[in-house]
Amino acid sequence: MSTDAPLPDVLASHRLSTLVGELSRAWRARLDQRLKPLGLSQASGVVLWALALGGALTQTQLARSIGIEGSTLVRQIDRLEADGHLRRVQDPDDRRANLLELTDSGSELANAVDAVGSAVRDELFAGLPVADLHTTMRTLHQLRMRLPD
Repeated sequence: MSTDAPLPDVLASHRLSTLVGELSRAWRARLDQRLKPLGLSQASGVVLWALALGGALTQTQLARSIGIEGSTLVRQIDRLEADGHLRRVQDPDDRRANLLELTDSGSELANAVDAVGSAVRDELFAGLPVADLHTTMRTLHQLRMRLPD
């Protein structure tokens, strides 16, 4: 067998893609665990967080900003609206569209979501050399650019 055989690289790239998927699932699970006392899940928390960052958005804009299908988002929007954390208002630029905006309680929860996310990130990255994080980010960014939306 040749020392130039692609098998080790294939195994390494397979393991990396598996680890990225595992990390993503573990991250969402940890956020679910930490957000549960607030009556939220990672899915509802990201909606609040995105609206806090982006201001009032249409459902399509919100779905695009968090990377999910609009139809998947409806359940989260309906629940958050029923709980009084967001409201639908008519878009002044398009009478056919509604904007989603946070209420005061939604803004407070969005701040709590941000704090939980920061705490989980701090725990996750504690003790890792900054140079390693930069190398990892650079590599992941290069990979992401190879899979455009």
